[in-house]
Amino acid sequence: MKLPTYRLTKQKNSRLEKEIFEHFIFSKREKVHIVPKTFDSKTLGPRNFLGLKRELGLDSILIIDRIKPTKKETCIMNHVNRSGYNFLIGRTPELDLPRFPDMSNIYNAIPNLNTVTVHTVGPKRFDSATPGKVVLSEAIGLVAPIWHYVRVKVFAKTIET
Repeated sequence: MKLPTYRLTKQKNSRLEKEIFEHFIFSKREKVHIVPKTFDSKTLGPRNFLGLKRELGLDSILIIDRIKPTKKETCIMNHVNRSGYNFLIGRTPELDLPRFPDMSNIYNAIPNLNTVTVHTVGPKRFDSATPGKVVLSEAIGLVAPIWHYVRVKVFAKTIET
């Protein structure tokens, strides 16, 4: 899948191209990688994501997230937000977009990958959290809804931690 990626950390051996809308834009092997400067409400919101969408010409994005317990590369098809926050609250409507967006079908399948529903706990809690009977994720439940809100088609997969 050759889509631009969105992840919380820089990919090894990637080159910084520019900084726009509170995000770093890296490139590696002619592929675009978007990384937020910080994980907070200043950086993560509809206005910045709309700017990224326009500036980079995005219609689809591949979000990469960490999960545990560790599984092989897996397609995320749903999430439960257990982080305690949501970067859309109080920040909609934006432009002609709705105040209360439909979040029932955020994710798109990635061929040949098994699927999983994850429970997002946020970056601060991820490393110390114990999964129990569910699969925990670091950030997908906080980032994917914003991309979906600005009408970018969302694909999501896990990386081994």
